[in-house]
Parts: sequence; structure tokens; C-alpha cells
Amino acid sequence: MSVTIDDIKDFHLDSSPSIASLDTLEVTHSLWPKPIRIVTNHEDGINAMLETGEIVNFEFAPLLINKGKTSDDLDQSFNITLGDLGEIVPPLIKMIRESDSDEYPQVNYRAYAYDTASMTFAKDKPIDITKGLNIEQMSRDHQATTFDAKTSDKNTVATGRPYTMQSHPDLAGLL
Repeated sequence: MSVTIDDIKDFHLDSSPSIASLDTLEVTHSLWPKPIRIVTNHEDGINAMLETGEIVNFEFAPLLINKGKTSDDLDQSFNITLGDLGEIVPPLIKMIRESDSDEYPQVNYRAYAYDTASMTFAKDKPIDITKGLNIEQMSRDHQATTFDAKTSDKNTVATGRPYTMQSHPDLAGLL
């Protein structure tokens, strides 16, 4: 009996041992001629379908993705190390600096379910997506580029109204 993998939950709970998660990273900026598309755990690279139905190529590069802590405040963060040997990212960052652009590069993370036994995708489209992360901090050396990608602050504006004893005296019985 074949198990259908629709999302990351199915991957973790119901998939067979031959199903692997292919982690991909897409970094875009309006000034760049094309996005950086990297897959971390398939040395030949992959052609994969995005959630929009478009098929794109992800090239292999050594990539370490550390997802930030799980929280209930809508903030997401990734710490990403790309082993680009200083060849991929620095020229693109130089392009942004020379143009005096205030636009942050955008990071999109996608995970695909890949059947290693048949060497095919278990599901055509991604099973996990995190989109619209801003690159906020970056460091690089001759071996790798490391950057933090996170959502823009979601909870900086207070909403609702505070409940105080003065505005709601009936709350005194609950204390």
C-alpha cells in the first residue's frame, strides 16, 4: 500500500524509510539577473516544481540550514551557511551595495519529499515552504557565507484593548 505525502506532517509520520527530504533554498533580489537556487542533499542538482507549477533547477552546494526556535509569535528565523568558497554570494552583494539599494534579498525555503529507492519525487510540489525571509545579517570568509534570514517583525504593533480593574470592575471576582 502506497502512502500519500501531502505535507511535512505526512513526511514525518507516515512515509517509508526510503523517502528523504530535499532541502532547497532560493535567494532573490530585484537587481540580480537570476535567483540563487541551491539544493543541499542531492549532489547532481534537481529540477523541481515550485508551488506555482513552474519547474526550476536547483544546483547542489554545501548548505547548512538551522531553523530557529519554534515560537508562538509568528517570527521565523533561519541561520544559513552556504559553502560557496566566496564565489556565489559576494559578487551579488557587491551589486546591491554599488546601487545603494535598501532592499533586502529575500529567502524562500522549500522541502521536497524524494523517494531514494525509485529516484523520483514522492510529491511534485514542496511539502514545506517558508517564504519571504529577509537577509538581515551576513558574514563571509574564503570558505563560506553565513547569514541570518528572518521574517520582518510581525508583533510590533499592539492590538486589542487592555483589561484593567478600572475599565472592567467585574474582573475583581476572578482574581
